[in-house]
Amino acid sequence: MKALNKADVVMGKNQDREDHLKEIHLVMDIDSVQDLKITMAMPTGLETLVDYVLEIVEGTKDFEKDMYGYTYHDLFSKNIDFVIDKLKEDPTTRQATLHVANQKAARLNHPPCLQLIHYTIKDGKLNTDVVFRSNDGVKAVAMNIFALIELSRYIAREAGVKELGSYTHNALSFHAYNRDWKALEGYCNMFDVRDCSIDYKDYLEAYADYADESREKSAMLKIEQENKNLKQ
Repeated sequence: MKALNKADVVMGKNQDREDHLKEIHLVMDIDSVQDLKITMAMPTGLETLVDYVLEIVEGTKDFEKDMYGYTYHDLFSKNIDFVIDKLKEDPTTRQATLHVANQKAARLNHPPCLQLIHYTIKDGKLNTDVVFRSNDGVKAVAMNIFALIELSRYIAREAGVKELGSYTHNALSFHAYNRDWKALEGYCNMFDVRDCSIDYKDYLEAYADYADESREKSAMLKIEQENKNLKQ
């Protein structure tokens, strides 16, 4: 975020929207995410984070795919079992890849930002490599990373891998729109004065308290959407 805050301004219209933005190419390597801390440098609280994890891992918002053209979970869910089976059959495989984007989705007005997730096992640990074509560095990145690590935790458990290893996040366009520059600068200043992270156990407590309620809310929204579609 500090590098992004110091980046040059790109002027004019870009592929996502008309706005000025700061932009860099981000490659972030985390050596171990087994017991990671969670940054709260995000515009949401823990309940929203639980919502997003359930959306990515369980597909609780897949009913919205017709509204937006896709959901991440809907795009990759059909291949999760394939990836898990590959990792079980051959822990040295280089074929355990979730291809998130496809050419149909790429032609949408707002195509998927997440492109692929690649898994490897080394020293008995599941490593994850992620590629985003475009990644909002203020409002999205922290939630994206955490939810994808939780997806890795699910895949590791199903594949019989006992521990998570590294996580590499590659964002080809890591950016901040001009309306978010003050928030970006605020996060960077906050990093210098205090620890703004929480322990993973704090997230687990929030998950235990709220996950079922989140699932119920999503189920109700799905019913509302289905009823709305029937009336149209």
